[in-house]
Amino acid sequence: MIKILNWTENDFPLVQQILKETWLDTYSSFIPIEDLTGYLETAYSVEALSNLYKDANNTGLFAFENKKPVAWMRTHLSSEDKRFYVSSIYVLPGNQGKGIGKLLLQKAAELAKLNDFDRIYLGVMKQNAKSLAWYKKEGFVFEEEQPFTMGNTSVPHLIGYCLI
Repeated sequence: MIKILNWTENDFPLVQQILKETWLDTYSSFIPIEDLTGYLETAYSVEALSNLYKDANNTGLFAFENKKPVAWMRTHLSSEDKRFYVSSIYVLPGNQGKGIGKLLLQKAAELAKLNDFDRIYLGVMKQNAKSLAWYKKEGFVFEEEQPFTMGNTSVPHLIGYCLI
């Protein structure tokens, strides 16, 4: 059984662990390891996570399967561009294909609706073909492209939305 729970300040090491494992599995074929780990250590340091946690526009959620954390998602309500984003959604490689990502997206849709949004936005690296195909299957339409930089590596990043 999958349970979705809010994160706490004690969960930062779990966030870092899930990100590291999923990033290495997903991105290491097109982003050098030193750029991945450097970005992880900076963008998801305890201090950075603490700042995200304290920002009321962010929500962090874990998916647990049999009391074991198997995925993490962060949403962000952007007042600047009036969008509700799924900023991060990572399911551990061994737990993909079980519907966990879909459950997290459904939770994101619920949060977006509570905040009077009719769509959710997210970004995905163009080279991440598996995730891109999955998002499209889930109803996302990608209309924007921006560079995403990790360390010395910059890759095309597609921004899309799904009506809810």
